[in-house]
Amino acid sequence: MKASKSLALFTLVALAVGCHSTHTPSESTSVLAPSDARAKLTALLDDTFAAVSPPLKFRESWPDVTENDAPEGTANVSLDRFVLTKVDRGKYGALLGLVERHWKARGYTIESVNTDVSMPGIFARTPDRSAVQLTVGAPGNITVTANVSPIDVADSTPPGGPYGPRPVEPTAANGNLDILPTYDDPFWSH
Repeated sequence: MKASKSLALFTLVALAVGCHSTHTPSESTSVLAPSDARAKLTALLDDTFAAVSPPLKFRESWPDVTENDAPEGTANVSLDRFVLTKVDRGKYGALLGLVERHWKARGYTIESVNTDVSMPGIFARTPDRSAVQLTVGAPGNITVTANVSPIDVADSTPPGGPYGPRPVEPTAANGNLDILPTYDDPFWSH
């Protein structure tokens, strides 16, 4: 039974990860300038966080750029926001439900839901095929990610990609990226 549950969880996670990268832009897809893509990513994340009450504290990461095979000279770009507010495990369902209802009200298509009690997640597509997802990791770190594609990454791209070199991000004592929540909230944390 435990093996089948693990297999089901693996399948759901693989589906969510697969959905995140399966949209291949066609030649007819409009290509965004990096600055427009960054603004769109920020708007998707701002809109999601604005739907959560009481508000969650977060730290924004740096845009991740992955080149596309087609159209040539384009890439996907994603942006993470790490939730710094501690969210009690018993409130994961409330948070995901709130976000899911908000995304549906915006016309987003829910493409996958991971219902695992300890590490749930939800993945959606916007009407223009951008993507947004909320995932809970162990031990309780929550990440909201937005993805847009395609962006222009012409030969004139500056060193370090269209957004420049990645700045140093906070790290934990073990050297991993510091994404663990540290802020207590009277509602979310208890």
